[in-house]
Amino acid sequence: MANCHKLFLKFNTLIALKSKQKERLRVSRNAIRDRIRRYFQNKQNGFFPKFHGQGSLIMNTIIEPLDREFDIDDGIYLKVEAKPIQSVSRLHQWIWEAINGHTKQNPIDKQTCVRLVYAGQYHLDLPIYYIIEGQTPYLAHKSKGWIKSDPREFIKWFNEKADNDGQLKRIVRYLKAWSDYSKGDLPSGLIFSILAANNIVFDERDDIALYKTLLNIKSSLKRSFVCYRPTIPADENLLEDYSKTNKDYFLEQLGSFIQSAEKALDEKTSQKDACKAWQRHFGEDRFPFESYVNTEEFIENRFSIDIRYELKIDCLVSQQGFRPHSLIEMILSRLPLLRGKNLKFYIVDCNVPKPFQVKWKVRNVGEEATRRDQIRGQILNDSGNHQKNESSLFHGAHFVECYIIKDNICVARSRIDVPIKFPE
Repeated sequence: MANCHKLFLKFNTLIALKSKQKERLRVSRNAIRDRIRRYFQNKQNGFFPKFHGQGSLIMNTIIEPLDREFDIDDGIYLKVEAKPIQSVSRLHQWIWEAINGHTKQNPIDKQTCVRLVYAGQYHLDLPIYYIIEGQTPYLAHKSKGWIKSDPREFIKWFNEKADNDGQLKRIVRYLKAWSDYSKGDLPSGLIFSILAANNIVFDERDDIALYKTLLNIKSSLKRSFVCYRPTIPADENLLEDYSKTNKDYFLEQLGSFIQSAEKALDEKTSQKDACKAWQRHFGEDRFPFESYVNTEEFIENRFSIDIRYELKIDCLVSQQGFRPHSLIEMILSRLPLLRGKNLKFYIVDCNVPKPFQVKWKVRNVGEEATRRDQIRGQILNDSGNHQKNESSLFHGAHFVECYIIKDNICVARSRIDVPIKFPE
């Protein structure tokens, strides 16, 4: 099984917004805040706006998109004792006037916010809320009027779902990067954040965690194609307006992504082909490519060692039309092990009292193994019959090891060399 965990961590550093960029955004955002404060002070309309960052920048799930034009959100909160007498449109107009002229492009008055565009860089969305002490904020929506909405609660909800290692936030970034690279329309970052948080499967490796999370998301959407906002406005289905075309496209792309992930994680897939499988959905120029990664694992790093029992393994070498031979007997008889043979490694003798676990390691060595990206060396669980089936694919001084694990301790181990030769 190709292990792309380290490549995913590298990918995460490539797509995540850099600390210097974040600092520039904060400086720019603070300048806008000051400008809005001055506007309201000069207008003397009785409002003293407060601000609260929201969205992916505050949640630390923001990515740098391929077109380099990302968005950040900064909520404007008007603390009042009662619902403002001013209309939603009037408040939108005030914010528009406050920031107009700050950039070359005029602000854009949208349904849920006023957008300030920094051409070729990013845009800043400014939603407007009124809030009465101890109550839920209301968002100024141009077509729906004042609607209950509290993005601060969503941030709290998401952070409570997040793990200390940051894997959930990385998974959200990977999903956003997939959406960013996709030619069609995939869900928003908000939807992906909810789907990921509700379906996350944590794992030591990001590639496995992403695959299992994708499976859960697909299974959930197959049961019911919905994505409910977990906070106010309550019971809002963010996928409600999806057309059948968009729904089918999303599920089709999700299925394709899962198929590529399965190929990348297949035991027979090389590191090179695993990278290519992920690149199909993230881009060749974006997802790191590494033709060879040393994936060898060592039993000493996973379990305590106390060899107190006997273990012996052998290998049955067979080919259609020929009688099977013991690999140990072949080596003693100096018979060559050629390519194209079927190899069945099995336990010959073991005096470890049950119950116990059996684990195997197959290690390929040599120039051809490196060229084929088939060095391998991961420690894998036994399939249940105390056997390991392989093939003599290419030349090299390979070996197979077997371990017996009891009470989380390696109590027996055995090794057999597998010297595969070119035919004479």
